Amino acid sequence: MNNDVFAGQWRQMRGSLKSWWGMLSDDDFEKVGGEKDKLVGLVQERYGQTREEAEREVDRRLSEYDASGMAANLKATASEFRANVSNRASEAAQKLTSSVDSARSYFQDKSVDELTSDLLTLIRKYPVQSCFVGLGIGYLLAKGTAGSNRRYLSD
Repeated sequence: MNNDVFAGQWRQMRGSLKSWWGMLSDDDFEKVGGEKDKLVGLVQERYGQTREEAEREVDRRLSEYDASGMAANLKATASEFRANVSNRASEAAQKLTSSVDSARSYFQDKSVDELTSDLLTLIRKYPVQSCFVGLGIGYLLAKGTAGSNRRYLSD
């Protein structure tokens, strides 16, 4: 954690810092005021550590604090993502239901001649796309009948 982030998160971190370093008083934390070097100095002084030991200890604790903050942030993001996916899935299900109902009523209301006329109009309007749809349907039919042909050939 760099010094700018440390200073910015100082108020939120004070509770964790107090639990880690119980020998430091509220006045000590006021003196630190978000400056990492002052915290290292106080840890060094109160716990009888060398400067390097105190720096390692402070860095280790701050890394733990960062990791716990990231975990909480990740959990919140995952929860938000889950809610977003759930809402979108619900909207998609509603749209699909609406589309199926619309298609069902279309096929129930039209006669075979009207359906044929509508299909020819679509083919004339979209000839390339119609060819691809026809090829796809032909492929699926061939795949479906190929399995049944193997069954008859093996008997």
